[in-house]
Formats: sequence, C-alpha cells, structure tokens
Amino acid sequence: MEELPAAQLLLSGPRGRELCLDLARSLAPQYPAFSCGSSEQLPRGLGQESKRVLQVLRALPSRPEITVAQVLQSLDRVVKGASYWQPPSETARVLAEPDVRDLLIPVAVAVVRARPQWWLAPGALTQYYVQWIASTTVPGTDPPTLAGSAAGLQRWRESISAEEGNTPLVATWTGRWWSVPALSDVPVTTPAIPGNGPAGLRMVEDPLPWNMARTYPLRAAENARIYEIREARSWQDLVSAYPLEVTRSRGRSWAVSSGNAEADTWFWAIPDWQAVARDYDGVHLSVAGYLRTAGSVLDAAGMKTMLAGWAPAETWWLKDVLDPAGDPVNWTATPDHTGWQVQAAEVP
Repeated sequence: MEELPAAQLLLSGPRGRELCLDLARSLAPQYPAFSCGSSEQLPRGLGQESKRVLQVLRALPSRPEITVAQVLQSLDRVVKGASYWQPPSETARVLAEPDVRDLLIPVAVAVVRARPQWWLAPGALTQYYVQWIASTTVPGTDPPTLAGSAAGLQRWRESISAEEGNTPLVATWTGRWWSVPALSDVPVTTPAIPGNGPAGLRMVEDPLPWNMARTYPLRAAENARIYEIREARSWQDLVSAYPLEVTRSRGRSWAVSSGNAEADTWFWAIPDWQAVARDYDGVHLSVAGYLRTAGSVLDAAGMKTMLAGWAPAETWWLKDVLDPAGDPVNWTATPDHTGWQVQAAEVP
C-alpha cells in the first residue's frame, strides 16, 4: 500500500490523529455499532470515553471512502479545538496508544488519498492577510504593515528576554503557549483554499466569535527564501539551528499540555525568530506539517520543544518582502458559522 508511510506519518502527530478520529466519527453512523465487551483491555486510567472511541474505530470498514470536502470540514473542527494550555483529554491519550493508532490507519490512508495537493505544497508567492473587523479585541481596518519587520522582531526578542527574566522558574501558570513571533507586527498570511477563500478565514486555533473580516492579497518577492516545515524533523532542525530558551515563559503551559509528570523538570526552546531572519525571509507551515507536528513534545537543541499557536498553511514573514497584489475583499461569516462568504457592501 503506497499510501501507508504517509498515513503513518499523519498519525504521528496529535492533530493528525484527531483529524482521523473526527472523520471516523462522521462515518460511524453509516455502520453497525460495535459493543465493547467487559473483557476489553484499556490502558490504565482510561474509561468510558476510550470505549466510545474504540466502538467507532472497530466499526469502520477496511477501506473507508472520504471526500476532500469531508477532510476540510474535519480539519476546520480540529484546528478550532486545538489547545496547548490544558492536560490532554482522555481521547487524546487513548489515540496515542499504538494499538489504537493502528485502528486509525484505514482512515489515515483515505485522508492521504483524498487530501488536496496544496496541503503539501510550499508557501505560495500569492498570499492573503486576514484582518478581523467589527471585533471588540481587534479593532480598526488599516491595511497590513508591510515594512518594519526587523524592528518588530527586535521588540519581540526583547519581550522574550523580559518574560524569561521576570517569570519564576517554577511558576504555577505562564499564560503563554505560542511558538510564533506573535504580537510583533510581523505579517502572517495564508494561501487560498480552492473554492473556499483564504485558509486564514477558516483554519484558526482558539478563535473568537468573529463575524466580519477583510482579506488583503499580497505577493512575495520572487527570490524570497522560505523555510518549509513539512514534518516534526523540519521543526526540530529549525529549533536546533536557532535555539531560544523559553522555559520560564512557556514551560509551565507546555508541561501541563504534555501530560507528563516529569515535564516540570524539562527545559524548553523555540526558534529565535530574529536569528532565523538572518537566513530566511519567511517560514511556512504546511497543512501536512501542522498535522504531523503541532502539539507534539519533541527534542531539539538538548531541550524540549513544541510547535503551538501556529495554524496550518500560515507563513510568518520575517523580512519586508511582501507587496500588495490587488484590492481587499470583505467577508461575513455564514449564519451557521461554518464558513465565509464575500460581502457585497463595503465595510464602514
């Protein structure tokens, strides 16, 4: 089965396993329910939710049929439900068990067969900046700032130094979990999903109840140097090449998220994005890279690391290499909040 290696790679990450389970649950009503007998052996500490997961997975056919539309719907739900500041759920823990993971292989193979090609494609030169409007937390409708990335990264680096210097090494809570240079005014963009608008409208981790948005088409310079994160090793290599310790500012959140009793003794790192900018203009996380990597505790630079707070298909632009590529477009959320539609009238 030529899709098997890619399917196993998909199941190596928590988000990939969650995607396959979500798809399995959407298929389960089509098949007879499986009854878990009293002799069913479950890993210690797991209970009824684990049995429900097994009921779904053991009822699946050997070759389930999955469409691209179904995959995108499940991906949307998985991304919105991602969290990096609370212990793993019972479902997440049971999906990490090797025997249960094997039950997901037929679904993972079906995903590999159905997934759009843009999931694996490198960052497109034409991208879209998403600006949330009519929001209590992100006001304003000014165009994105396309200059000043160096100054923004300098501020970000100084903020990390301040956090690391002022947060106790053993903190009960840190409140930070993202691996990206957030709050730095560095632009982040996504490509368009064919027939669905820019990916950044839909695939948002921990979203707020936004109802309106404006997207700006942008184009990167032809010679832009983009680092590609396609799998866990890509992330580990980036952290190892440009390590920045963030144990005090993020360690507690990620220790909780790991579910490991020894995690409070670990040291944590992310890329020093200011240093990365010396060699790359942008860093792109493919959808496949997200599903294979986000939420995993990985080794890098003699410490632990986690890719967190970074949505699939996003490119973070560390240099001023973007230019406007057309007029902005206004969007409104559909009534059921499952998608977005172009707004006919101008947003004030």
